[in-house]
Amino acid sequence: MVRMKRDAGRIRIWRSDALAGVELLRASGTQHHFPKHFHDAYAIHLHERGTMAFQYGQPQVALKPGNINVLAPGVVHMCLPAGEQALHYRCLFVSPAFLQYAVLDPGATRLPLFERLLCPGDVELFQSLGSAHRCLETEDDALEAETLLTSGLAALASYSGQRQARVKAGSEPRHVTIIREFLDANYDRRIALADLARLVGLNPVYLVRSFRSSVGLPPHTYQRQLRLSRARQMLRSGTPPAEVAGMVGFADQSHLSRLFKQTTGVTPADYAKGL
Repeated sequence: MVRMKRDAGRIRIWRSDALAGVELLRASGTQHHFPKHFHDAYAIHLHERGTMAFQYGQPQVALKPGNINVLAPGVVHMCLPAGEQALHYRCLFVSPAFLQYAVLDPGATRLPLFERLLCPGDVELFQSLGSAHRCLETEDDALEAETLLTSGLAALASYSGQRQARVKAGSEPRHVTIIREFLDANYDRRIALADLARLVGLNPVYLVRSFRSSVGLPPHTYQRQLRLSRARQMLRSGTPPAEVAGMVGFADQSHLSRLFKQTTGVTPADYAKGL
């Protein structure tokens, strides 16, 4: 049995006071292993020290110092240290609304195709986004921070000549869409696999296999991630951590705390303190 080492590093997450729709993360000397999960915002990862194994399909990507990695909302991924060295990195979580405001001309309806984007050697862009992150961390100059961030987002957009509609249709089997929509609307309920099978008229084994193939997670893990995403939203709005667990469907606060820290690197209480 592999024993997980105690993580002596620090992960901090906080919400920008200057820019609505932007959340930040800073990891210092951590070896935290993030299991499969997804974000409800564009995740921009700026890697500073150490090597991180990043998994979103095949093959696995090795993030090294100076690398920028971008994932669109809903992209299932996993990340963990790729060696003994502790990791140092920064993340910007940018809402689709802020990205649209920052990089699209008025009236435009399509966002940059950032489903998966790796920029391995753009030093200028790495420094620009890193400077924006540091400005938002110190809150010294909101105008400078927004200027650096919007310039960096525009540069990222230039990596993709394609555009994607805000809602992608027809990219997954109809029964998967039905199940996703049902779970989205009922994330806080106790749902049996038999309920989902009856909903779409499929064998449970085939249903799970098909859902996992399309989404990247089995239905129960997808529902759990929806609960965690909603928990973050409630914490941002000021709901006390002690009340959140039951409201999003977890059995108790300890269950929420364990899964929340596993996925974000911080406890719900620490997350709330950073807002």
